[in-house]
Amino acid sequence: MSLLAKLLSPWLRMGTYARLFVPIFVLIAVVVGVRYTLLIQSESASANVRYQQAAQELADYLDVTLQPALDTADRAALDVTLGGALLLNADLRRLQLDGPAGHQQVQRLAYTGGTAPPWFEALLPLQPLRQQHRLGATLVTLEFTPVLPRWQVWTTVRQQAALSALNIGIIYLLLGILIHVNQRMLARLADATGRFQRGEHQVRLPVRGTLEARALARTFNDMAQQVETLLVTRQQQQLALGAQLARTLDAQQQLRSEKERIAVTLASIGDAVITTDLAGRIDTLIPRAEQLTGCRAEQAQGRALEQVFVLAAPAAQAALPVALAAMLDGAPVLKLANQSLRQPGGQTLAIDYTAAPIRTPHGAVQGAVLVFRDVSEKRQLIQQISWQSSHDVLTGLPNRSALAARFEQELARARAGDYLLAVCLLALDHFQQVNQTLGHAAGNEILKQAASRLHEFAGQRHYAARLGGDEFVLLLPALGQRAAIEQALQGLLAALAHDYRCDGTPVRMSASAGVALYTGNEVSADHLLRHADQALYQAKITGRNRYHFFDADLDEQVRTHHNRRTEVRAALLAGELRLHYQPKLDMRRGCVIGMEALLRWQHPQRGLVPPLEFLPIVEHSELIVDIGAWVIRTALQQLQRWRDDHPHWVVSVNIAARHVQRPDFVARLRLLLAEFPQVPPARLELEILESSALGDIAQVRDIMLDCQQLGIRFALDDFGTGYSSLAYLKRLPANVLKIDQSFVRSMLAERDDLHLVCAVISLARSFGRTVIAEGVETVAHGALLMQLGCDLVQGYGVARPMPAELLPDWLAQFDSAPWQAAAALPAIHSPGQLDTALS
Repeated sequence: MSLLAKLLSPWLRMGTYARLFVPIFVLIAVVVGVRYTLLIQSESASANVRYQQAAQELADYLDVTLQPALDTADRAALDVTLGGALLLNADLRRLQLDGPAGHQQVQRLAYTGGTAPPWFEALLPLQPLRQQHRLGATLVTLEFTPVLPRWQVWTTVRQQAALSALNIGIIYLLLGILIHVNQRMLARLADATGRFQRGEHQVRLPVRGTLEARALARTFNDMAQQVETLLVTRQQQQLALGAQLARTLDAQQQLRSEKERIAVTLASIGDAVITTDLAGRIDTLIPRAEQLTGCRAEQAQGRALEQVFVLAAPAAQAALPVALAAMLDGAPVLKLANQSLRQPGGQTLAIDYTAAPIRTPHGAVQGAVLVFRDVSEKRQLIQQISWQSSHDVLTGLPNRSALAARFEQELARARAGDYLLAVCLLALDHFQQVNQTLGHAAGNEILKQAASRLHEFAGQRHYAARLGGDEFVLLLPALGQRAAIEQALQGLLAALAHDYRCDGTPVRMSASAGVALYTGNEVSADHLLRHADQALYQAKITGRNRYHFFDADLDEQVRTHHNRRTEVRAALLAGELRLHYQPKLDMRRGCVIGMEALLRWQHPQRGLVPPLEFLPIVEHSELIVDIGAWVIRTALQQLQRWRDDHPHWVVSVNIAARHVQRPDFVARLRLLLAEFPQVPPARLELEILESSALGDIAQVRDIMLDCQQLGIRFALDDFGTGYSSLAYLKRLPANVLKIDQSFVRSMLAERDDLHLVCAVISLARSFGRTVIAEGVETVAHGALLMQLGCDLVQGYGVARPMPAELLPDWLAQFDSAPWQAAAALPAIHSPGQLDTALS
């Protein structure tokens, strides 16, 4: 215990402000530690994702670029490709090939960029990566060392640390200056007081320095002057009275000592001081007390303490004279913190105050002294730190920890009041694309505007919080019926769908919401939030910009859907997807003009799975984008193989709406084309569904025009099924219209379908577009189509989709004579001829 006292005694001898250095330092250290722990975790996770993705992209790229050289056993080309791989990925440490051609490898000898310190790298969960896969009989091994991701995390943390160090240094510099000034003022006061006590009654403090120092100097000088005058007067009276006053000399000496003690005590205190008599009436007010109470000393003298020292809380104000009287009667000294002092103008100050009795040398109580100080700045700092611990700094909304506490309160109230509680989880639609295209600053601005709208909507009745990223939570208590909740959500989504402003530019953004209801069942806040998250996922996959209520039965379907989507992703990574090709025939010339690439899944247990059994599962997720990129790359590879035997074939691939409407679609398409420079872009045709093109026609039109500038052709698939085909055809610059197979198959039997096919062909001719018919199952279908003016067809009547390796045998056996013979039939130009042909 004595050792602890020795260690603490220097700190206890410090002033109040100096002692605050230690707790403030501890508090700052804790906050900084937590902040940088979370920062390192967040940056490491982001860097790891980029690291893994870059490694996978390099592996995919090598699969494409190494295959031709491996087929020809061209070691020089392999060396060039292997060496180029080191330039494409800064984290690639070694790349080696082992196969029939022998062993080849390249290795990075030194890393020329910046590196993080070893101690920092030890904190990061980024580990070296080793990938192996086969290209035919060749084993490809890639080894990656995450030097660049570690450096990126280190750079971010180092920049943030420099800013934090600067902020902390400024804070401590200001605190140090404040303490230094107070110490100088107290030192001068102590020196003058000591000299005055030693008999130098003429000593005075220089009136200079801060306002507090000058006020203290004037107070000391006034009191010293009064005491000196009193002493001179007493001395003169003593000389005059002589022996008559000898008997009262000892009572006067005691009075002088008492007054000097009081004067020194009051003058040595830097805080505000008020003294009272036994009745609670004010005797003295030092200048600092005048400043804080707003009352001058001459106005306050003789008045009751509670008339000058006015507390803002009525209960505290009423208790003050009672507590003061009890203290003078022997009760403990008053020590109260976190009080509010009201000034005459109505302003309030946060204060701490202490009241103690003033006693004579014999112990008799002769009054009270009240010492108080302004702690508004300290309280504000504490409140700010407390606020930041429970609020999101960017948006000002309550954070996850604050939400957890409020969530439990609302659940308890809902249970006690037996009312409905709705938990709404919201997310901004396509927010990551905003970050990628406009930058994180614009993304942060949109988050703040969305939070402002959410806070305004919540008001005093509801509760809004930010979970993180672009996800927010809204608690809707006691709305009564589900219809009231739906009405509130419609208004909220409408408010969040208004354009956002970033540097004066409007940005279109919408939001999706998932809702879980507490209806009295025993369920925790975590379960409700999880249910709302599942409902949010359902809202996103059904089109976004909408809300969805959690359904327990649907929950099982969602989990099954998620598992199946995971299975499809695994199939893509495992190379189980295949492309089959269906020939397109020019009947009049009797020649094949190209192929449509159709996706299949070669399942290890289920065999060949058609696309309708797995594509709907992923069409509303980012996986459809990866699949679309794989289809385009594979089709380009096949075109490269056909470039000698079939140089004029065009291969069409189907592109999902989610894929083609991505902001980076054209840029990524350029990269894919660059991988196959021998393939002319005009030999690739992209097919999009008419219904997806009508979703955002302006955006789709711009993307189509950009792609056509590259030489890419576009076809509108299933044309005639959209609700606005005629109105929008002139705005969509498609090269080809594909007549939906449902109309073609039944046109020989259904008069309405035949007229519709005829109308589409006429429409295509009027707009100068090429037209091709799907679903042609017989030569009779083809003959009628040629009479109507459509020469291009595809369907089971021509050939079923097949793997590329079976196409040579089919071409060798294909007989075009029946199709060319049908071309001799007369063309149809009138409704009467059309009816005759049908009959």
